[in-house]
Amino acid sequence: MCSGGNCYDFVDGRDKPFASLLSAKSAYPKMALMQLELIQQNKSIILAKRFIQGKAKNQLNYLKYLDRYHNDVQEQIESMEQKIKNNLKNTKTISQLMGYEGEISSIYWQSLVKILKEKSNFKARETKGAKDLVNASLNYGYAILYARVQNALLKAGLALHISFLHSLQEGKPTLVYDLIEEFRAFVVDRAVISMINKNEPLKVNENGELSKKSCHLIVQNVKERLGVYTKYKKSSKKLETIIQDQAYLLARHVRGEDKYKPFIGKY
Repeated sequence: MCSGGNCYDFVDGRDKPFASLLSAKSAYPKMALMQLELIQQNKSIILAKRFIQGKAKNQLNYLKYLDRYHNDVQEQIESMEQKIKNNLKNTKTISQLMGYEGEISSIYWQSLVKILKEKSNFKARETKGAKDLVNASLNYGYAILYARVQNALLKAGLALHISFLHSLQEGKPTLVYDLIEEFRAFVVDRAVISMINKNEPLKVNENGELSKKSCHLIVQNVKERLGVYTKYKKSSKKLETIIQDQAYLLARHVRGEDKYKPFIGKY
């Protein structure tokens, strides 16, 4: 179970929260209407591009950090740089944007496969149904981050079911899927890959379920990452505070008071 102010998320032994308890204070109806207006006015592409730019640049920066020690993914780094520079900037539709995001993420994950080849049997990124240790650990870590992002969006008064990058789905808090993108690599990937490299005692059974001890270790490491101070807008803040600040910035963008810029982590 992960908690944070306005909500409690219950996370199973696999890859996602299976239940949430939310306070009566959630999105304001006026904010929900403003979010819908951005979509109806075809302005959602602006935010969608920011989320993917944040995700891609954080993936790129993490690979550059890892390459200092492994020195074998320079070619992949250069390929990602070119795609970010030439493709993301000029996208006009969500579909096109998601296509480029897929290409960049594919390079990123194959780079991590190469880096981890001596430490694990990690072959490719898998989400639902993953049974290998790396994917199971990543999925569990993302579930913890998911809870923090959801709580941040609730505090900012945003409507969780009205998103700008991911398709709206009945009963799904798709705005969480939007904002979480720019934090995945800097928070969870770094925590989990570090654990694998340090040979921490993570174990998964044949069904892809993490042991209780493994879940505890992942929670501990992800929470430590969330408590790390990093540079943010010329100051130093904890990552968990930055997530909340980004949610407030998104709310101001929706209200027309500010322009949204993604969080880009520094190494």
